[in-house]
Amino acid sequence: MSRLIKSILCMSLAACMLLCGCGAPQESQPETTAETTAAATTVPAKPAATIDETANVKRYDFLSIKQKTDEINSAFNGYVSERRFKGVIYMKLGNDFEYLSATGSSDANNHKNNSINTRFYIGALTEQMTAAAVLSLVDSDKLSLDDTIDKFFPDYKYGEDITVDNLLNMTSGIPNYIVRSDISDMAANLHIAINDDIKEDNSFDENKKIILDWILSQDLRFEPSSSFENSDSNYYLLGEIIAKVSGESYEDYIYSVIFKPLAMNATSFDGGDKLALPYDGNAEGDKLCYSGVGYSACGMISNISDLLKWTDGIFYDKIISDESINKMRTPTENGYSCGMYISGDRLSASGRCGAYSSMLSYTTDKSEIFVSLSNYNFSDPSFLRGLFRKYLSKFSAG
Repeated sequence: MSRLIKSILCMSLAACMLLCGCGAPQESQPETTAETTAAATTVPAKPAATIDETANVKRYDFLSIKQKTDEINSAFNGYVSERRFKGVIYMKLGNDFEYLSATGSSDANNHKNNSINTRFYIGALTEQMTAAAVLSLVDSDKLSLDDTIDKFFPDYKYGEDITVDNLLNMTSGIPNYIVRSDISDMAANLHIAINDDIKEDNSFDENKKIILDWILSQDLRFEPSSSFENSDSNYYLLGEIIAKVSGESYEDYIYSVIFKPLAMNATSFDGGDKLALPYDGNAEGDKLCYSGVGYSACGMISNISDLLKWTDGIFYDKIISDESINKMRTPTENGYSCGMYISGDRLSASGRCGAYSSMLSYTTDKSEIFVSLSNYNFSDPSFLRGLFRKYLSKFSAG
C-alpha cells in the first residue's frame, strides 16, 4: 500500500494541471452494467450456475500499456475534459501503470481545488463496509445470517419472514426509502412520503426515526428470497442491527472493526474542512446528506487514498474470517453480494448522494482498480470508466 500511495502523491502535482471542461454538461449515456440496471429493476431469482464467471473481465498486455503510458494518459485526460468531469479519478493496471486526475473545485469561494486528500460523500459504497461489519459480528458468534429480523424489530409485521442474509443480498422485498429517477442513477431523492419531514435542522435521531418508521411500516414488494431489488432500506436496517448486537453505535463499531484496522483515517460520517462542497445539486437531492439520512446505506465520507486502503485490506488484512471473505467475493444468483456486484473476479459498486457521485471497481488480485469521486452533479463515473476500458481494449492480451 505504501508504494501505491506514494505513487499517487507524486502524481498529484501533475494532476492539478489538468484542464476542466466548460459550458453546459452533455447528456449522460452511462455504460450499461449490472450495477446500473439492477438499481431500478426487480429481478426474479435464478440458479447460480447461470452466472458467467468470465463476463466483463479483461486481460491486458501490461508491458504494452507500460510502454504507451504517455499515450494512455493523454487519451484519458481528453475524456475527462470532454465529459466535463469534476472530481478525482484513480486507475491502476498491473504494477506499472497508474493514472490520476484531479479536476474542479472543492471550495470555489476559497480557491480550493479537488485533490487526492479531498473527501466526498461516497453514497452506496458505504454498503460494502456495512456488510463487512455485519460479517464481523457473525464471525464473533454474536449474529447469524439466518437470524430473522423480528429479533431486532419485534413490532415489524414481516420480521419473521426476512433474514439478515436477505438484507445483505437485497432479496428482502423491502421498498427503498430513496427514489432513483432513472436507470442511470443520475439523480436520487428521498421517497415523497418522508421528504417533507426530513429537515436539515432535525437531529440525527429525529431524521433516523422518520426513516426507520417509514421502512418498517411498508408492505413488501415481493416475497422474501423470491426476487432481487436494490433497496437502500436493507442496509439502513443493517446499521440498526449492528448497533443493537454490538452495544455500540453503528458509527463507533464500524470505526473499531473497519476504519481503524485498515488505517482509513479520512473516512467518517462527518464533513470537516476537507469535504468537497457540492455543485449543481438540487435542494431535494441534497437532503440525502442531512444528518441521519444516509447512515449505514449511503452516509460515509471518504477519499481516494482510503478507498485504496479498503481494496488493499478487506480481503488480505484478516479483519474478517476467510468464510466471510468468501461470502463477500462470491456472487449470489443475482450477481450481487454484500454491497457489490460481482462478475468473475471483478467487484463493482457505484453511488450517488445529492451532487456527489462515486464508483469503485477492482479485480480481486488488484491487477485493475478504478476509483472515482465527484462533487459535481453532472459527473458520470460509470460512463467515463466505460470510455477508459474501451480505449484499453487495444491492449487486450487476447
